[in-house]
Amino acid sequence: MRNLSLLLLVAVPAVLFGCDERNDVTAPSTGTARVRIVHVAPTAPVLDVARSGATLATALTYGAVSPATGYGASPAGPGVLRVTASGTTLFDAQIPLLRDTAQTIVLLGNPGAAFPAGSARTFQPVALKDTAAAPAAGAWLRLVHAADSVAATAGAATSAVDIYIYPQGGARPTAAPAAGTAIRVINASYRAVTAYLPLTTPGAYTVEVFVTGAAPATATPLIASTVTLANLSKATVVARRALAGATTAPLNAFGLVLLPE
Repeated sequence: MRNLSLLLLVAVPAVLFGCDERNDVTAPSTGTARVRIVHVAPTAPVLDVARSGATLATALTYGAVSPATGYGASPAGPGVLRVTASGTTLFDAQIPLLRDTAQTIVLLGNPGAAFPAGSARTFQPVALKDTAAAPAAGAWLRLVHAADSVAATAGAATSAVDIYIYPQGGARPTAAPAAGTAIRVINASYRAVTAYLPLTTPGAYTVEVFVTGAAPATATPLIASTVTLANLSKATVVARRALAGATTAPLNAFGLVLLPE
């Protein structure tokens, strides 16, 4: 895969969407939230997104982000998020946002009848709070596992992944590494989101993602890439699955969407 500059992945004991990374604002609020939309719902077509009647994204394709850089604006507090495809409403429900806060709305899951109501793989936008803090050195990284399968079809079994991030030219960690030196997360499940964690030394790192249970010494990774860490930077990295029918990179393979903050 191509190199990803600026930032890479992150890992720690994962929490699920709906926990402290999700915003549960129910009281009225005033002011404005900063917001961006990322489309990682593999069976959804091109999407239009609006909140409280204001457009947030138009003709958003799979793997794309709106705005492409930075954040847009939306009223803080309760607000109805509407996601449509060619005029058909796929989602129309409250997504509250926090005043004076940057947030990322992840469009994940699969619209339609492929999975029963309540399944983790149904279409469900989720708002994540992006940190306002900044690293004093190195970089901070957060990982969202939004790939409901490591295969290209919606019917394939959901798979967890193991993630390794270590200095280029160094050894893949076989045990939990010292904080800030390398990252290893085992069995990250679909819809898991990590905290922000540091890699304290800027420079080039190897990123490898394997199906959980695979032996890294002999298995072929889902992702094998080199990334360069800029100093004093932070980002969210969203893992997404292959797009059925895609024949060219990057959408024909399990991949990453990089969201600098």
